[in-house]
Amino acid sequence: MSSDSSPVRIALAITELDSGGAERAFVRLATGLDRTAWEPRVYCLSGRGELAQTLNAAGIEVIFLDAGGRFDLGVLGRLSRELRKFAPSVLQTFLHHANIAGRMSGRRAGVPVIVCGLRVAEQRSRWRLRLDRWTQRSVDAWVCVSESVKQFSQDVGGLPSDRLHVIPNGVDAELFAHAEPCDWTTLGLPADAETILVVGRLDEQKRPQLVYESSRRLFDEFPNLHLVYVGIGPQAETIRIVAAKHDVSERVHVLGRREDIPAMMKGSRVLLHLSAWEGAPNVILEACAAGLPVVASDIPGNREILGGGEWGTLVSEPNPESVASAIRHVLRDRDVILKMTHMPQVVVRERHTWSAMVESYSALYRSLLSGKPSTGGRGNHF
Repeated sequence: MSSDSSPVRIALAITELDSGGAERAFVRLATGLDRTAWEPRVYCLSGRGELAQTLNAAGIEVIFLDAGGRFDLGVLGRLSRELRKFAPSVLQTFLHHANIAGRMSGRRAGVPVIVCGLRVAEQRSRWRLRLDRWTQRSVDAWVCVSESVKQFSQDVGGLPSDRLHVIPNGVDAELFAHAEPCDWTTLGLPADAETILVVGRLDEQKRPQLVYESSRRLFDEFPNLHLVYVGIGPQAETIRIVAAKHDVSERVHVLGRREDIPAMMKGSRVLLHLSAWEGAPNVILEACAAGLPVVASDIPGNREILGGGEWGTLVSEPNPESVASAIRHVLRDRDVILKMTHMPQVVVRERHTWSAMVESYSALYRSLLSGKPSTGGRGNHF
């Protein structure tokens, strides 16, 4: 490959920039790219999310397309015009709506290489799988966050296996490993609180009501036990109402978004993650980095991270009794805790760094570009 002294222009498009796992990984990718090799610009389909500040602070321009909802087709034209002006060599998209809009607008704008991210084994909407399959000719490569997502995308989604690549998420392992434990009294919990921590969006995918019913069964047995939800979503108020109905509001805490997740993990007894489907949940990686035992639903994404159950407790029958039994086992058995903490920390530190993730993406882009013509933008040749 030949080289060019100018950085290669790369456009990165995402549905929104609120503080979710996919969005944080997207920002890590954008800010982690070597600026001597890449010139990134970000396109956000929606309005201004909180993570835009991180991108701006890193000197990355963010273009907001202000989509008026998921069916705002005008965003396709706006994105096409912006891409023509920037003339990138690569377009990387994250999240479903940006994936679809990006591949349609990117081809219209003449972007040589289009890469889409697959974050989950999508179970909620078969229409999303059909859209991916119907528009797959416009995509040069898909990046899957795990082997299980790749297998699902091939077997169920019908995407071509030769264009599916696996690049695992990263995690700031040292931040989580060395965080100071949370002072729960500042959040209204007693000083001797033992906490079950739940981090994620409170919607049906994450099964927050199953989390509640499972944990409530342990309150009489463990009088200091508290359930802490971190996140927002449509079921947040439902959890508050049900807890009040059962007269356990003082044991159930719905805290909304928080920025002190490392401290909360260091101060908790167990992370509970009962998603119905996943890709490669960052929150489990973070818990492993923090040395926090994990009880999770036995689904492919969770199973892959937790070594098939070697580094965490997987619940194959997600009902309140079986989940409560798994939590009880972790709370009572110190040997189980030791088994679940040391080795996962080592694995996360060695295999899931942000720098390794960014370099894997960069290597993929270089490989794809080596066989593509230039758009005429600055720095388009290798």
